[in-house]
Amino acid sequence: MKLYNNKEIGAILKLAAENSSVDEPNSQVGLSIDELSQLASEVGIDPKQITRAASEIEINSLRNEHNFWGGPFSYKNQIMVEGELTVGQWEEMLFLIRHYFKSKGKVTTRGSTFEWASSWDTSNSAQVTARKNSGKTNISMNWHGPLTALPFYIPVPIVGIASLLLASGFLELSSIPGIALTLLATGLTFFAGRWKLKKHLNTLFKKFRHMLTELEIIASRQPSQSEIELNQKERKRFQQKNEDHPLKNILIEDDQTEEDVGKKNQKRSIT
Repeated sequence: MKLYNNKEIGAILKLAAENSSVDEPNSQVGLSIDELSQLASEVGIDPKQITRAASEIEINSLRNEHNFWGGPFSYKNQIMVEGELTVGQWEEMLFLIRHYFKSKGKVTTRGSTFEWASSWDTSNSAQVTARKNSGKTNISMNWHGPLTALPFYIPVPIVGIASLLLASGFLELSSIPGIALTLLATGLTFFAGRWKLKKHLNTLFKKFRHMLTELEIIASRQPSQSEIELNQKERKRFQQKNEDHPLKNILIEDDQTEEDVGKKNQKRSIT
């Protein structure tokens, strides 16, 4: 039986992954960093190299996504955790999420889904969702901030107008040198603002990744017996709520209302 070296193993795994994505484009199969490290150790690769390679790929992909204006102005990521999230763990995650976003936000619970969303009055929208399914929990995060670039580019038109006034009024330059000075000042201000924006977004996305890591730690922790019991009570309460027929309750209330109106009319006719 032939033995493949590390270079050949990497090439085989890469080609197999590419073929799998082509054959099954809608497949949601993925591996965590721990699972990748375990696979690496089994084939003789140092797990530290997996962590290093994952970090480099993430940084390079982020650099490639930067557009002309310094974006991207959105962030999306998800992790899969073994075990179903309990109510106690979700409350602990909420404390952390609110700390990171500096906002109380809006919390929604729907059966096996927990969700936190930023308030409607915030300039940037964010959403963290934890969904339980088949003994696992999928934690996803979405952030969208198109107005993030605004403070970094406000100085551009101000500098452009100021340089134009300076060139035409105070320096008494002709049209061509004056326009050149205005374009130079405006361009330098734009590129300085874009550089600061890219640096700001890189720091922000690093913060998001750190938050997801902390959420993964909370969700991976073994729940206590009290948390398990509380989670079972919440599940029973939700199931009982779904079993109730809302239309039946409405009809009962309507019947009671009609009876009350009939009794009042009888009393009025007697008087």
